[in-house]
Amino acid sequence: MPPDQWAELRQVGFATLDHAAAVRTATGLLALGPGFGDPLLAERGLADFTAPVGPATYVEVLAPLTPGHPVGRWLAKVGGSSGWVLSTQVPSLDGVKERAAEHGVRVAVETQAMGHDIIQLHPLDAGVLLELDAFLPRDAWFWDDLPEARAAQGARTTKADDIVAVEVAVGSEAGQRDPAAMARTWAAIIGIEPPVATEDGAALAFGRRTVRFVPARGGRTGIVAVDVHATDREHGPGEQGELCHTMITFV
Repeated sequence: MPPDQWAELRQVGFATLDHAAAVRTATGLLALGPGFGDPLLAERGLADFTAPVGPATYVEVLAPLTPGHPVGRWLAKVGGSSGWVLSTQVPSLDGVKERAAEHGVRVAVETQAMGHDIIQLHPLDAGVLLELDAFLPRDAWFWDDLPEARAAQGARTTKADDIVAVEVAVGSEAGQRDPAAMARTWAAIIGIEPPVATEDGAALAFGRRTVRFVPARGGRTGIVAVDVHATDREHGPGEQGELCHTMITFV
């Protein structure tokens, strides 16, 4: 494990062919305030709505803007909407590409955003589109200085104040790895502590948040569930709803 390496789960992204409907669902389910658009995604042919869930995590809903977009072709195969991308914050990307290659995981995208290096790992190898963003300091993030994002923070949801866990279902599409093996692969590539075994897979810590790896059920793989921390501790926990074929649970 590289010295002083850590990782934080910062953002969960959903993709859909019906952007307006998915944004309405997300806004209603999570009581989201006004969102904002990632300024870099339009040039990649994607509509985007991003909104804060608490001070440090975000949900994102994106959609292809043109017919034939690669995301649109994938969505057509998975029922029109799905969990899509996990954005994580790391202090450095040193050695990530080399460790990914050692584990048979392809780099789908290598780029920069707002002066920060980004690597996205191929979803067919990593189980989801796993984005690693080199960003320091640890308590800062891309949207801190974006005026629209600051406005969204000022009017963010009072129904939930954090994304605490994400569940990733692993099936044969993900390089034939079982859930525990996939969790170990993530940990090795990112350079963080190895996962903890669970009854049906493994759990990997991203700071105080968790990614759970479970076997695919019903044919769906990738992001299948997200847990958010309910602010109403008496009535909130246990509430559920579906967003882009992904179960959202208040805990």
